[in-house]
Amino acid sequence: MSIPDAPAGDPAPDPVLADLRASVNDMRATARWIVGAAAGVGALVLAGGPLVIVKDLDDAGDVVAVVGGMLLAVIGVVWAVWRTSDVLSPRMATLDDLGSPDLKGLRELIGRSPADFYGPRSADPAALWEERRLRLTVAARLEALLARESDPVRTQILAHEAAVARRNALLIQRLQQRLLAWIHAWQVRRSLLRARRDTLFSALLVLAGAVLYVTAPLDAKKEPTVVYVCERDASPPLNAVRAKEDPCAR
Repeated sequence: MSIPDAPAGDPAPDPVLADLRASVNDMRATARWIVGAAAGVGALVLAGGPLVIVKDLDDAGDVVAVVGGMLLAVIGVVWAVWRTSDVLSPRMATLDDLGSPDLKGLRELIGRSPADFYGPRSADPAALWEERRLRLTVAARLEALLARESDPVRTQILAHEAAVARRNALLIQRLQQRLLAWIHAWQVRRSLLRARRDTLFSALLVLAGAVLYVTAPLDAKKEPTVVYVCERDASPPLNAVRAKEDPCAR
């Protein structure tokens, strides 16, 4: 972005800043949706399931399986909510954060066209800050000369140059604000990507836990062996139907 000479005054609202802030709001809205979905799934899985199968538990192994499954499901839901809530937490971005390993992608993006991020006269955030300081210093010195100047022509020239220096300092400040907004948006984006990955892992945990406690009562159990003890007696012979039903009659 070039820094043209212009009269003094605040620049117009920056559409790039507005888009970056809207992107952050959209990503945080997505994170809220993920948190709500994880909590809803957890409530659905954990609320009714155990109450339905508790009557079918008939040994200690079933109880252990159900408790283990519920713990897995709870851990999955809590993990998803905790990791996703990191996207919603307030964060502070500084220009020094640009060197963070998490912002490698942003550095690569800046490297494609540095002038779009630093302007035509700077190559990094430090140079951008130094250029702004220089513009403000020039503006202050011109304004000091203007205060002591009595010649109308020189007064007009000094006033114009001071206004240009102030204007350029404001435009450099806008570049800094854009860069901070990019850093902030990239940090939120990285957090959201991690949250989506961890939410998938959490969903697998919830699924595994649900399968474990739902199938706990379905394990195969041996049918008890019935042993009949028959005694000899002098009762009359049974008819054919009763003889089939009575094991002692065989």
